[in-house]
Amino acid sequence: MAKAKTINLLLEDGSLDGLITIADSQWNSGELYSVPRERAESILSSEAVKKFGVYMLLSQKMVYVGQASDLSRRIKQHIVGKDWWERVIVLTTTDDSLNRSDIDYLESVLIKKANDNNRLDTDNKNKGNKIKVTKFRKVELEQYLEEALFLMQLIGVDVFSMTKRDRIISSVPKSSKANIEIRAKREAARFLSEKGITLNKKYTYAKKQDGQDYYWANPKISFLKESWSIVLNDQNLQELIVLMIPANTFVLANESEEGLYTRTDKEYYIDLKIDSKTLIDKRSRINFTPFIVNRVKYGK
Repeated sequence: MAKAKTINLLLEDGSLDGLITIADSQWNSGELYSVPRERAESILSSEAVKKFGVYMLLSQKMVYVGQASDLSRRIKQHIVGKDWWERVIVLTTTDDSLNRSDIDYLESVLIKKANDNNRLDTDNKNKGNKIKVTKFRKVELEQYLEEALFLMQLIGVDVFSMTKRDRIISSVPKSSKANIEIRAKREAARFLSEKGITLNKKYTYAKKQDGQDYYWANPKISFLKESWSIVLNDQNLQELIVLMIPANTFVLANESEEGLYTRTDKEYYIDLKIDSKTLIDKRSRINFTPFIVNRVKYGK
């Protein structure tokens, strides 16, 4: 029989549209914070985000998972560096009892869960740092995570939970999964390969963000020196647009020369925001239309 529990919910401004703090009686020192992007500044000065913990940037269908010993600094960077997310959630403890190995483990598990559900942001390619927790600590962290996932479901976060539709898709053989819906980079590459389209070794994948009019991608600046491919996924039209960029076609923008821009928080990544209608990069104004080599439909 399940044990009864009490859940403490603090609405900082009296509504669900502001900063929310949640804890429950079975979570020991665990604590969850949730705040909309437009109110994210309200959490940056809080003591809660000056601890070890895990953070999640969320839209309705996508999540980016990260961890830090100074959560305030990392969230501030993402306010500038990423513009697709709508809410940030922080998992930490009231007594700052998580350490570096703990948050490495929690980040890795959450990344895997989101990736298994095809909800992981394409920029979240790493699978977390090497796990160094003991088998005893692992049990404690699994208990911590179980409560955290329960509380996230309580406030409507389902990117870590496999829906009935997800289970149907995951049961389809890999060779035909792409025919249902192209949702991830590896599925798009596999589908194109089945159609006889070979991508360059260096390739970038981006899908149009929900409610946005552009494809956002962050290829490494090293790609500029090699031939590389860009795959744009228009899920509304169920179409993959394949671009081939010859080596040394573009340069980085500087004071004397026009070119592609880098991210403000990670200067070794290019910041591409390609307009979904014109295929013109919103920052550099470079037109990518001349580099289209294929348009492939994947719907029924």
